[in-house]
Order: sequence, then C-alpha cells, then structure tokens
Amino acid sequence: MTMHQVQLTVWGEPENLHFTETPMPSPLRGHVLLKVTAAGVNPIDLTTRKGLGPAASLINLDQEPAVLGWDVAGLVCETAGDYTGFQPGEKVFGLVQFPHPGKTYAEYVLAPAHQLVHAPADIPDEQLGAAPLAALTAYQALFEVAKLSSGERVLIHAGAGGVGHLAIQLALDAGATVYATASEKNREFIQSLGAEFIDYTTQDFRQVLGPTLDVVLNSTGAQTFVDSLDVLVPGGRIVTLTSPDPLETARERGFTAEWLTVHPDRYQLGEIARLMSLGIVKIHVDQTFPLEQAAKAHELVGSRHVRGKVVLVP
Repeated sequence: MTMHQVQLTVWGEPENLHFTETPMPSPLRGHVLLKVTAAGVNPIDLTTRKGLGPAASLINLDQEPAVLGWDVAGLVCETAGDYTGFQPGEKVFGLVQFPHPGKTYAEYVLAPAHQLVHAPADIPDEQLGAAPLAALTAYQALFEVAKLSSGERVLIHAGAGGVGHLAIQLALDAGATVYATASEKNREFIQSLGAEFIDYTTQDFRQVLGPTLDVVLNSTGAQTFVDSLDVLVPGGRIVTLTSPDPLETARERGFTAEWLTVHPDRYQLGEIARLMSLGIVKIHVDQTFPLEQAAKAHELVGSRHVRGKVVLVP
C-alpha cells in the first residue's frame, strides 16, 4: 500500500518540499501506525528545511529524502502485536522522535508508543496537531528549567506566537503575573489570554517594567536576551529558545540562564492534554493547509506574522 508524504531531497527554500507517493510504513514493535489527522508546522521545521540546526545534522539526504514534522495528531491504525497501551481507532497526539526525523508531514506515520498520549475527545484535531512541540517547549521552559512558582512575575517575549501564547496560559494557571511583548495588532489577543500587553514596536519593555521580573522567556534573539537582563530581579532566571544567546553574560551578572531544547515527555503532554480538556489551555490555530501545500505553510510561518500555530491537514 502507498500513501502521500512531503519529501525534501535538497536543503533550501519552501519550493523544495515535494508532495510524493511512497510506500506506507510497516508496524514495528514499540510503535503504532497512525493515520495522521493534523501535523503542526514549527519554526524548527523551517530551520531544518534549510539544512541548519541540530535536527538537520541527523539527516543524510544522500541516503534518503527528508520528511519534516514532529507534531502529530491521528488515529491508531495498527500495531506490531505487542502491548503499546493503544488500540486501533483511538485518537492520540504527541511529539514524535524529536530531534530525530519524526516524518509527520504524511498521511501515515510510525510513532513510538511511549511518546503518545490519548487525545481529549472534545478537542479538534487541528488543535491537537498544533500542540505538542510548542506546548512542551513552553511547559519545560517555565517549570522544568525556570521552576516558575505561584506569585512570581514572568515576561514572555513574542507572546502571540506558538510557544508564547501557550506559555502565557500555563504561567497564569500556575499563579504567576504575566507580561508579554507583541505588536499592536495582537494587543487584544494577548489581553484575552490574561497577560499584560507591551507593544515592542513603540515601548521599551525595560522602561515599562524595571528590574521587577523573576523569570523571562526569550525566543526573539540575542539582543532581546541581553536587554531582558535589565528587568530581572537579583537571582532571576532567563530561559532562551534561540541559540546562541550570550548565556555567560547573564551568569556573570548573577542570573540563572539556560538554553532549552524541547524533548518528548508523555507525562508532561498528558498534563497539557488535561489542561486543554478543561479549557485552561487553548491552542490558537491561525491557518490550516492541505498536506500538498506544505510549501505555502512554510512561507506563512517564515513571514513571522503567525498568531498561534499553522497546521497541515492530510
């Protein structure tokens, strides 16, 4: 049997992504074969498509085409007969194989069972497919690295983005006071999430906040990282998602500074699923594209004008 898949044979631009027919994967022990219902598109997908970053270094295009994508929501089709905890027909979602090839830009994908969780029945597939990488990044940055606690004050840069809008909701649920930078067009969106809005195009967040923040989550580059040190209280923590940021500069000033690379974690994703089901965390999907328009999805994400997430729907 065959399926459709988006393949990359040459690093580079979005037009290098090709919609192709290929054999379906066969069941493998410890894995489940999923019929993909939604696959999120993330900035790391674009970086990898260009041949850059740690994920690209794990791919050899001389051996086989690359298939991008790590976010997946889908229906369990088949197992190899061993115990996986999942039955055919069940709806699941997860962050697959990261940073090794997840290959979720496809109609079917073979996914490690231990990286999947049962999906809340009341959440649309597009939101489930959009959630894993961004939600786990936000969760791990705030709680695993920064160890955010109730009553603290946190600044989230790029608050309207995929990670940012989820970090706002998770931090608020943890009892923090949340400030977020974004452009004016996203003011109402940021405020609807419950954060205090700062317009980075017209306001200097350092002057607005002063040295009053316990935690900063940065995803907008080295200059913002350095500027953010001015708003931290003594002993404050800053987590960056962009590399390389000058971590040593922060540490020399007495701050805790870490760079986060997300990792699959089914227990954390299970907690995120619970919060989604309760309506505490809501995934905003900016736009969906059919699988064959993966290049257009990449162009939109690359424009940096996305609110929330972009999703491919086979």
